[in-house]
Amino acid sequence: MGSLVEIKNNKVFTTSNIIGEEFEISHNEILKKIKSFTGEIIPVRFNEMYREFEYENSRKRKYKSYEINRDGYMFLVMNISTKKANSKKLSFIDAFNKMEQILLNQENTEWAVSREQGKQIRKAETDAIQSFVEYAIQQGSQNAKMYYKHYTNATYKALTLLEHKKPKTRETLDLLELHQLLLAEDLIRRTILEEMKNKEHYKVIFEKCKNVLENFANSLLIGIKK
Repeated sequence: MGSLVEIKNNKVFTTSNIIGEEFEISHNEILKKIKSFTGEIIPVRFNEMYREFEYENSRKRKYKSYEINRDGYMFLVMNISTKKANSKKLSFIDAFNKMEQILLNQENTEWAVSREQGKQIRKAETDAIQSFVEYAIQQGSQNAKMYYKHYTNATYKALTLLEHKKPKTRETLDLLELHQLLLAEDLIRRTILEEMKNKEHYKVIFEKCKNVLENFANSLLIGIKK
C-alpha cells in the first residue's frame, strides 16, 4: 500500500482515487459524491477542500481526480459507516496527523509566533470574562466564577478540542487548531463586551456566546452533525 496522504506546497492531502481504492468504492461514485457537494459548500470553501487534477493510470490513461484536504476527506467519508470503513477512517486520520506533525515541526517559528499572539488574545479574553464575572455577580449570580471554566469548555467543545472530556493543552495543538482557537477566543471576548454594553442578562450573554461558537465551528465544518 502506498502513502495515504502526501505533502505538496506545505499542504497535506489525499486523493479521490486513493479513497476509492482504500474504501473499495468505485472512483466514479466518489466523483459523483464530491460533485454533489457543490450545492452544499460555498465555492471558495469547496475549492479549498477539493482541487481537481488529472492523474495517469498504469495504462497511460488520464482521468479526472481530486486532491482532498483533511476537511474534504472528513466531509466525504462521514456517512460511510461499515466496520471496515471505520478502520480505514482511522488509518487516514493517523496519516493526516503524522504528515501535519511533520509540517508543524517545519513551521516551529510560525507556531511559536502564533503561540505568543495566543497568550495576548487569551489574556484579553480572560480580562473580558473577569468583567463578565463581576457583571454576573451584580445581577445576582452565586457561582459566577465558574464561568471561566464554562467559557473555556464551551470553546474547546465547539472546536472539538476536548481530550478525555478535558481541554487539550495549547502546546499539543497543531497550527490550524491554534489559529482556530485564537479566532474563537477573540469572538468570545468581543461578544461579551458588546452584550454587556447592551446590558443583556448574564445568562443570555453566555448563551449568545455559545451560539457564536457553534456558528463559527459550523463555518469551519467542525462539529456538523452527521
